[in-house]
Amino acid sequence: MKIKPLQYDDQLIDYQIQHRPAVTRRIHLELNEDGSLRIIAPRRLSRRAIYKTLQQRVEHVARYLVDARTKLRERPVHRYISGEEHLFLGQSHPLKVVKDPGKRGSVDFVNGQIRVIAPDVRAEAISNRLIRWYRQQALQHFSSRLELISTAAPWTESHAPPLRLRKMKRTWGSCSAAGVITLNLHLVKAPPECIDYVIAHELCHLREHNHGKAFYALQEQLFPGWREAKAHLKTRSHIYLASVNRA
Repeated sequence: MKIKPLQYDDQLIDYQIQHRPAVTRRIHLELNEDGSLRIIAPRRLSRRAIYKTLQQRVEHVARYLVDARTKLRERPVHRYISGEEHLFLGQSHPLKVVKDPGKRGSVDFVNGQIRVIAPDVRAEAISNRLIRWYRQQALQHFSSRLELISTAAPWTESHAPPLRLRKMKRTWGSCSAAGVITLNLHLVKAPPECIDYVIAHELCHLREHNHGKAFYALQEQLFPGWREAKAHLKTRSHIYLASVNRA
């Protein structure tokens, strides 16, 4: 059965429908890598019901497509060769790739340049080395900041909680019921104040487990500049989340 396109002014909007077990209530809009629209919907919704819901909000759908496609065009596409720019702590730095068959390989940050020395300089090999380097840098920087910011949060008793790193597509951080803080590896490409904001945000969840008034009062106390940092991450997330190997 063919999916009926949406009508917006003189424009027809085609889309695909995908059902996911985790989606039980609301319809979600997503963009495929080719710029086409993907609808994530609960299994209980028929194609007719999905079409009716989307058509009722077609102006919102059209705005989403414009914004999402703009961000898709802005996402960097890397070839992992000398001269291209890569992000680290909010700044863009040139990549220097040096082929040396006699070396096991290394990645260093020298004079504002990310230098990779490796026997294999194919894009995949360089990308994998950069990911490992980013992970090392993230663990070092995040651990240091978590320890420091924890000293300003009385409820931690100056003890930094356990830290884990993960590559995540949409979430910058999380705090488990057991008190383990997980930070997105890609956050290491954002400015230091944004990293501090995410750490402070998750530390506040050790005390307040929701986003109520008490939580925001605590966050205001621990990191007063959280609004600016949050806004920056919102507008630049598509850059930071895509500027390293997308796998």
